[in-house]
Amino acid sequence: MSTIKFQLHPEPFCRHICSDWLSAQFGNTIYHAHTLWLFTESDFMTTMVPISLFAMVAAPLRSPYNVPHLIFWLWFHLLAFNTSNQTSSLEDATNKPDRPIPARRISLRHAKVLRWTLTPACWLLSRAYSQETMFASMALSVFTWMYNELHGNSRSLSRYALNGLGFAAFEAGTTLVARDDKTTLDGPGRLAILLSGCIFATTIYAQDFRDVIGDGLIGRDTIPIRFGAPSRPALLTGIIIWSMSLSCIWQADLYTASFFILLGAFAGGRFVCMTTVEEDRRSYFWYNVWVSAAHVLPGYWRMKYS
Repeated sequence: MSTIKFQLHPEPFCRHICSDWLSAQFGNTIYHAHTLWLFTESDFMTTMVPISLFAMVAAPLRSPYNVPHLIFWLWFHLLAFNTSNQTSSLEDATNKPDRPIPARRISLRHAKVLRWTLTPACWLLSRAYSQETMFASMALSVFTWMYNELHGNSRSLSRYALNGLGFAAFEAGTTLVARDDKTTLDGPGRLAILLSGCIFATTIYAQDFRDVIGDGLIGRDTIPIRFGAPSRPALLTGIIIWSMSLSCIWQADLYTASFFILLGAFAGGRFVCMTTVEEDRRSYFWYNVWVSAAHVLPGYWRMKYS
């Protein structure tokens, strides 16, 4: 009687299992990385670009080696802020349904775990640069906690004051990372951060016109909701006053000052003349173009007078 022999070949089978596992892990990694990106995507033009430009001119930037460091530091802290901020699912479901929580890419509970995990991670990252950078990170964490968890964003006065302080902390940390000496800021750099914080505190309500419906749903007190239509020409007036003041402070020549003031008038004028939600979104883009131009003025002063 002949014997039938079965020969097993485990290697192709193991390779197949291993390949499937690696593919699944890679897919999960891409998915979660995309989720993290979605937390910050809407703030790329409104935060990443203006503050990165600001840090480069306020530092001033002397080595291109510092650019990826300042961009990552800023993005990582923006991620920490946004995971804290984006826990009002009712508002986001109305205003920004593509964000991770309303889009059901991450649960509210897991977003809060991520939020509190990122806080010490930001401090550790900052300490790797300098103690002063860590202090800026810790200050930002306190302002974030006051703004979101303590509901400082629900009242007009605290909302805009904390916006100014928060942006100043963002800028201080990013500017320190942009410097070769990450332990101190020079006089023009400190003045630029102070002025920028004041600009945001007094004009950042430009972002609230597009969110009036969602803010109303959760009872948030914003200038556009409280004062209505008059807040639009008030914003235009504020932007023009800041444009003229900054042109004087940074000693801009006639052509530079004229262009900057006209840019501010255009950005602010859009809020007065175009009042639909979609136009308010576009106007906010132009507001951030104006802010970016304001952030470049310290660099103009350094090149011409320093």
